[in-house]
Amino acid sequence: MRPERSQRQLIGAVVAGGATALAAAWIATQPTLDRPTLLRVAVLTGLTVIAEFLSIRLPHGATNEQITLGEIAIAADVALLPPALSPIVAIAGLTITLIIRRRAFVKIAYNAGQYALATVAAAVLFHGLGGGDFQTALGLAALFLGMAAFAGSNLLTISAIIASNSGERLASVVREEVRLSLAVAIGNSSVGIVGVALWFARPVLVPAILGPAFALHLAYRGWIRQLEFVREIADQKEKLERIVSHSSEGIVLADANGTVVLWSPSMERISGVAASEAEGKSLGYLLRGRGADGSSVQVEVGGPDQVLEVTRADGEDRWLRVRHGAALDDDAVRWDVVVVHDVTTEHATEKMKEHFLATVSHELRTPLTPIIGYAKFLLRRDDVDPQIRKEALGSLLERSEHMQRLVEDLLLASSIDEAGTVRVHSRKEPVDVAEIVARGVSSARVSHPKREFHLQCAGPVLVVGDAIRITQVLANLLGNAVKFSPIDTPITIGVERDCDHAVLSVSDRGRGIPADKHEIIFEKFRRLEDPDTMETGGAGLGLFIVDQLVRAMGGKVSVDSRPGRGSTFSVQLEAIAGQPVDPSAVIGRSA
Repeated sequence: MRPERSQRQLIGAVVAGGATALAAAWIATQPTLDRPTLLRVAVLTGLTVIAEFLSIRLPHGATNEQITLGEIAIAADVALLPPALSPIVAIAGLTITLIIRRRAFVKIAYNAGQYALATVAAAVLFHGLGGGDFQTALGLAALFLGMAAFAGSNLLTISAIIASNSGERLASVVREEVRLSLAVAIGNSSVGIVGVALWFARPVLVPAILGPAFALHLAYRGWIRQLEFVREIADQKEKLERIVSHSSEGIVLADANGTVVLWSPSMERISGVAASEAEGKSLGYLLRGRGADGSSVQVEVGGPDQVLEVTRADGEDRWLRVRHGAALDDDAVRWDVVVVHDVTTEHATEKMKEHFLATVSHELRTPLTPIIGYAKFLLRRDDVDPQIRKEALGSLLERSEHMQRLVEDLLLASSIDEAGTVRVHSRKEPVDVAEIVARGVSSARVSHPKREFHLQCAGPVLVVGDAIRITQVLANLLGNAVKFSPIDTPITIGVERDCDHAVLSVSDRGRGIPADKHEIIFEKFRRLEDPDTMETGGAGLGLFIVDQLVRAMGGKVSVDSRPGRGSTFSVQLEAIAGQPVDPSAVIGRSA
């Protein structure tokens, strides 16, 4: 994989800086290459290869850092070789190791530049401040300072390439790396300096340094494994926190005593109780309410899955489905992961379905009973009085038309999708809503001869709409007014122009609608009456159809009603400005 531009620039800078430092050190010192010096170079190069070869891989995303014993060899290189040769030996040992490991050329070049910069810095400090004399206090201190510079330089260059690969900030990578780098530098440098001291005092004991070196290697391996384990735990913890934080279902963790130790953000939303208030309290206290049969229930640790209705902190009732995932130890519950799903909408839908089935069953049964009765009566009797036969056939027709309207409403409701879009043909063209209303009122007077209808309309009112849909809207509104108002009260229908809109209104003097029900009456299958005790017919589709058809024509419907004062439903449609429209192009006008 080719490095990105920023990585190439970083690699180029480190390689160029290392080469410059190496050249400057060689020019400044110009070492003598006698036989003892070359022998030391060979031995220390081999030592460097061994120290670098004993490495432990530490992953950093797409980058791998190698933790080695390199500082042991570097300390010996700096202390025992001239300042120009110690970087060369360090680079040579590192390069041989990387070639054996078949590393990419780019990595070899970067690491060589990195070691050149760091080793030259250490050599300059040791020979410049300490005079290159290991056996003096100043020299020893200078070597320690030089190895600190080596570690610091390596920390920066390693952190820079990790940050470049991972996209993290350099400062955050340095903070993450500094503890391990400092520990490795101190441990390796100390063993290396002890080895140099043995070289000067008792050379025969130098091999004994392998023991501490190998112990360091094992210690680093254990530390790295622990660090990887901690990182894995942190990664898993982060994943779990993301799952808990973003899960749509509420998650609660309770201990064996039922004390809540975790209350997810979704549980805060579902219950209205903050995590700070819930954690530390009893699970049964927080999740208590009413079962499907109305009895008092509460959620217990390790208990059965259940559905219950709870009251939120703000007073709102919610239906919850609770499932348990208990962790058992010898059949005893240690922990319980409780998953809570808000099923209020599903519960309401199920209730609506039951309501709908009861309503439709009632609506179908009501006309079917007289239809079957009259049909049997006419089949069994051949000598039926003509007037009675006419009344029976009229009743059959009326009941059949009632069933036809119910089926048409169901079909129309099914043609309206969840977004409120009518999936049937609907035109938008100039129509005279006043003429459509006049015809609708005339039909209503024929259908309901005992009812009184007042029409208030001054002249044509042109709108953009669909004549058939407006007729359906009016029929549903008139049907509701007839159904829910006393027979001896009038029904008033009005059409008027209001600025850029036309308003069609239907008013009755019926029972009225509570203010908190003004919005829900436009929902599908919504009836305010109990289906078991309702006094009027209908499937709860009329106002839903009205609302959706009006929306499809770009208008809106509203209601003004109070219990005992009657109701006024108003339909607002876009009016045609100026009204200068060719009468022949207007739908709904008389010829």
